[in-house]
Amino acid sequence: MLPTYFAQAVFAAFISALLILMLRRPALRWNMVDHPGGRKRHSGVVPVTGGIAITGGFVAALLVSLSAFANYPAFFAGLLLLALIGVLDDVGELSAGPKLVFQLIAAVLMTSWGNNFLVNLGDLFATNPINTRNWAIPLTVFATLAVVNAVNMLDGLDGLAGSLVLVMLLFLFGFAWSVGDANAAKILAVLGGAVAGFLFFNLPWPLRGQHRTFMGDTGSMVLGYAIAWFSVELTQRPVSFVPPPVMLWVVGLMLMDVFTVTVRRLARRRSPMAPDRDHIHHMLMRRGWSPRMTLALLVGANVVLASIGTVMWRAGVLDCWIFASFLGVCVVYFATFFMPFRLYRLRARASEQSEYVSGMDNDER
Repeated sequence: MLPTYFAQAVFAAFISALLILMLRRPALRWNMVDHPGGRKRHSGVVPVTGGIAITGGFVAALLVSLSAFANYPAFFAGLLLLALIGVLDDVGELSAGPKLVFQLIAAVLMTSWGNNFLVNLGDLFATNPINTRNWAIPLTVFATLAVVNAVNMLDGLDGLAGSLVLVMLLFLFGFAWSVGDANAAKILAVLGGAVAGFLFFNLPWPLRGQHRTFMGDTGSMVLGYAIAWFSVELTQRPVSFVPPPVMLWVVGLMLMDVFTVTVRRLARRRSPMAPDRDHIHHMLMRRGWSPRMTLALLVGANVVLASIGTVMWRAGVLDCWIFASFLGVCVVYFATFFMPFRLYRLRARASEQSEYVSGMDNDER
């Protein structure tokens, strides 16, 4: 089966790359482009058709395996729904409200139609496995929304979101193969191929020429939904499964970024959905890292984290230790990328007050 999966993945990459080339001129006519300005520091007008190309390449390569559609009707329904909303957003900039509503609908399709939700969280505290009971569906919906928006938030540097997602898909493919889920392995391999075809035109390298392309909201929502779906499915299998805490190591970098950014925005009394330039890649570049160095560091960090989680699982480490180790990484991340921000804000405020006081004359004092 592996040669078949590889062939389908290569075909998906070819179709994805071909669609990017074919959609370049229509994207300019339909205004499916990203203009520089404000938070967006890229140069020139860039098409945002990568998400359409990924979805098209993915679905086209699976047409020779109709069983994939038959076994996952809810997954493909939610995926195509998010792709449609993503296209509308890439054309006309939908507000956050409608997008969140449709993300919620897709998450409900995943749980209520696909019967794919978090029932068991694992033995996180060395007592007994945690059963979510009546919280299974709400918790899964919340987790799905978090992952979908986390991919979108990290789509701010050439090659970053696509590369991180490709790393996650490869690890999920390995998990699906190891637990004997051939259908999931096929879907993950083909989707990985479609992402690879997109990355040919999104990574910062000379081979892409003048065909630079962004994935847009279409790509981020489709890929985030796929990551969320299979992260849940592979941990909730009735017989052979991946321990739930292992998935935290696979998607942890994204989740740590979205959590830190959300806390930072709330600390500023801003909406958690308000855009800014305070994501991990922005902060690294402000500290002197080049875009390519930042890309290599974050993708490498994702590979290392996912590998650590996988090795602990294969070595028979208990769920509670896998979970506790991940929390330790979260504490280090939070201290590195949030606390300095708070100290900087406090120092800046104190400096402003000091300058104001020193500028007052004696009578004003």
